Amino acid sequence: MRLGLLDAVLALGPPRLTHQYDFRRNDPTPAVGGPQDPGELGYCLSVRRRPLDHLLVERARETPGVDVWEGANARSVLRDGERVSGLTVERGGVSHEIRAQVVIGADGRASALARGINAPVERRETAARAMYYRYVRGWRGPEGFCNGPEFSFQGDEIVYAFPSDDDLTCIAVSVNLDVFTTFRRAPEAMFAERIAAHPGLARRYQASRPEGRMLGSGPKDALVRTPAGLGWALVEDASLNQDPWTGLGMDNAGLHAVFLAEAVDAWLSGRSDEDDAFAHYRSRRDEHAMPGFIMTAELGRDLSALPGD
Repeated sequence: MRLGLLDAVLALGPPRLTHQYDFRRNDPTPAVGGPQDPGELGYCLSVRRRPLDHLLVERARETPGVDVWEGANARSVLRDGERVSGLTVERGGVSHEIRAQVVIGADGRASALARGINAPVERRETAARAMYYRYVRGWRGPEGFCNGPEFSFQGDEIVYAFPSDDDLTCIAVSVNLDVFTTFRRAPEAMFAERIAAHPGLARRYQASRPEGRMLGSGPKDALVRTPAGLGWALVEDASLNQDPWTGLGMDNAGLHAVFLAEAVDAWLSGRSDEDDAFAHYRSRRDEHAMPGFIMTAELGRDLSALPGD
């Protein structure tokens, strides 16, 4: 809403998610609840990254003072003493030195900036899960239409259904490492087999039509990095990333970007010095995200221990 993009996002066609459906064990009848953290809107949305990212990039391109370079790669970090002062960027086969008061890495878990400055890893949780997912068309929710995400719990496994834009629904399954060993050998067959074991979703999955190829996210350790230093800052998955089974990544990314933007603004406008501004960013990130990070790691080792399962 702060970016003025809500109408453009809704024009992509995502249904308004006003409910949530939870299936437990072999019960085909879900428990029905309200949306998770709907904010001022009163509903949630699930939008694919490609169309959402396009809207965000175009909004940035329209903003005075912003130059958007696509197809550019950061090659090295520039320094003045111990302070990061810019990047060497390659674009179209030409190398450019770009200087800045602050360099921000929002470039994911394998962040080039984090590698270039050797950002300290403050906490690491060993990987315990993997996820496979795909998009389908023609999905219908438990009430005959799509108005909420679905979560089906079976032992140490969750199957998800997220109604998304363009009449697509994301179907995903989170499995432990023992199942992953088998899954990776025959992902298509294993995916269908695992969905079939969830009676609340099985028939509707069989009636839907797969769109595109199956995608996977193998086991990766969860990381918390030092989020800022002299002339640099990390945000989103570059700063903190965790297993996707709890679905907290996008919420963290959006909110932490706001935290960092406000910190940088406070510093560059002179309302705060750099150290205090980035310390405040760090404390807000940790206060918001660390409880979820710990929960994701601890419960993710065995989902059969979840309350009510």
